[in-house]
Amino acid sequence: MRISSMFFLIGESARSIRRNGLMSLAALSTVVIAMTVLGGAVFSLYRLHQFAESQPRQFEIAVFMQFGTEREKTEDVKRRIEQLPNIESVLLYTKEQAWRDNNPLYGKAKDSLEENPLSDCLQVRVRDPKDTAQMSAVLGDAARFPEVEAVRDAHDELIKLFAFSRLVRNVGGAAAILLFLATAFVIQNTLRLTVHARRKEIRIMQLVGATPGFIKLPMVLEGVFYGTAGAAAAAGLVLLAARQISTYAAQFHSPLAMSLPAPVDPLIVIGALVGGGAIVGWAGSVLSVRKFLRRI
Repeated sequence: MRISSMFFLIGESARSIRRNGLMSLAALSTVVIAMTVLGGAVFSLYRLHQFAESQPRQFEIAVFMQFGTEREKTEDVKRRIEQLPNIESVLLYTKEQAWRDNNPLYGKAKDSLEENPLSDCLQVRVRDPKDTAQMSAVLGDAARFPEVEAVRDAHDELIKLFAFSRLVRNVGGAAAILLFLATAFVIQNTLRLTVHARRKEIRIMQLVGATPGFIKLPMVLEGVFYGTAGAAAAAGLVLLAARQISTYAAQFHSPLAMSLPAPVDPLIVIGALVGGGAIVGWAGSVLSVRKFLRRI
C-alpha cells in the first residue's frame, strides 16, 4: 500500500470518529470502564502478590551465643556467618543492648542480679527466605559453630506465608486471565456495534469496488484508537486511585503498613494498560469487521 493511501485511510478513520460522535463516545466510554476495572483488579492483585512475597524477607534467624562468650569470639562467628552463601546480612545484638531494651521487664529483680544474665545474639537474614530452615540447621551445627547456644527461626510462620503467597499467585493469575478475556469480549462486542452502525457505508464501498483491506483498515485503526485512548484514560484513573489509597494507608503506623513494597513505576502501569488496550482494540476490530464482511 502506498504512503499516500495510508495517510488517506488514517484521515478517513479520524473523520469517521468525528462523524459518528455519539457511537464513538459510547465505544470509548465502554473501553475506559472495562480497562479501568481490568487495570484496577490486576494492579491490586499484583500489589497483594508483592506484599505476600515481601513478608518472608522480614523474618530473621536469631543465633544466641553461649553465655559468657567473649565479644571477640562473637565477632569472629559473625564474620564466618557472613562468608556463608545466601547470607544477606548479619547484625550483632549485644547483651548490653538487650539488657537496656528489656530492663522494664525485669523490674526490681535486676537489683538482685550481680551481672547481665543475657548473651549476645546475631540476627541473620538470608537472601532467599526459602532457605531459612536449611541455614538454621547449618548455624546450629555444634561442630561448625561450637560457640552457638541456640538458633531460633519463624519456621511455622514462614510455611504459612509461603502457602499464602502461592495462593495469591495462583488465584491472582487465574483471575487476571479471566478478567482480560471478559474485557476483550466486552470491547469486541462494542466495536462490533460500531461496525454494524456503518453497514450501509461498508456496502456502498463494496459496490464501488473497494477491496476488503481498504474497507477494514480505517475500522481497525478506529479500534486501535478506542483501545489506546480508553486504556490511557483508564491508566490515569488507576494511578489516581492507587495514589489516594497509598496516601490514606500512610496514615496508619502499623508494621504491615511499614513493610509495604516499593510503589510500582507509573510508566509500567501506563505502558501495560495502553499496550493491552491497543492489542484488544486491534483484535476486536479485526474480528468484528471480518465477521461482518462475511455476512454481507
